Amino acid sequence: MYNPSPARAASASLQQTGVLPLILLFALGLGFGVSFTLNKLATTNGVPFIPYVFWQSAGAALLLVVAALGLRQLPAVTGAHIRIYVVMALLNVAIPYLVLSYVAPKLPAGLLPIGLALVPGVIYLMALALRQERFGVLRFGGICLGLVGVLVILLPKASLPEPDMVGWLALSLVATLAFSLRAVLVPLMRPPATTSLSLACGLLIAATIIMLAIMAASGEWWAFEGDFGIGHGATVAGMFNNALILVLIFTVIRMSGPVFFGAVNYISMLVGVALGMLVFGEQHSLWVWLAIALVLVGLYLVNRGKAR
Repeated sequence: MYNPSPARAASASLQQTGVLPLILLFALGLGFGVSFTLNKLATTNGVPFIPYVFWQSAGAALLLVVAALGLRQLPAVTGAHIRIYVVMALLNVAIPYLVLSYVAPKLPAGLLPIGLALVPGVIYLMALALRQERFGVLRFGGICLGLVGVLVILLPKASLPEPDMVGWLALSLVATLAFSLRAVLVPLMRPPATTSLSLACGLLIAATIIMLAIMAASGEWWAFEGDFGIGHGATVAGMFNNALILVLIFTVIRMSGPVFFGAVNYISMLVGVALGMLVFGEQHSLWVWLAIALVLVGLYLVNRGKAR
């Protein structure tokens, strides 16, 4: 008769009571929130943004390859698997990380999570266009509130510390579109019986290859030259954070579904804004606080409408 180990039994018990998914959700939200601060710390302390994204991918890939070897969960190499690795590498790492790292020195760190909180609403609009979802008044109202929240930042001249930040904030929304498209496409492409670890590992290997090609094309090389400083430390921390985030994304969705996963945006936004204030001493106008409130309420309506 099979007797599970105490650790497995405890994990199963926590999962059944809903405690484990909640813990993992908070860990994922914290990781997302921390990533905005790490991006700004690295790119404002001498690390070029393209090599920064490369090392984030390469370091995280190495960590997960070691874990996958130990657990015998190396990524499969079939046509279907390679396709999803490449798609996820582009939409989950290369495009959004390049955009967010590029704009990080030009914007307050606390502003970037606001745009990413629109992801659930954009996913819903894309799913509507693909006829994967039905129209819902609550969810559509939530999307409208979220868009109003972003416009509250973009339109008034007094909302941002400097007027030219509007263009950079608008550019950061490309990351929102990339993450949203990923969420729509990946469930359609994910091969059955693929573990979260092997999927994240394959994604990061593909992202490393893509970023190496981009770095070579740009001619912008960086390999931890000089004395170890804040930028170096933020890059190393980004490697561990990136590996953790990607495994947790697939794990939380597998355990509790996309509706529960959508709540991560509340946590990441609040963590990102708080860290921007604590680490960089950022202060926001009343327009930004109004935008945060509108986006949070809109996010709630989108998730509530989906749950119904």
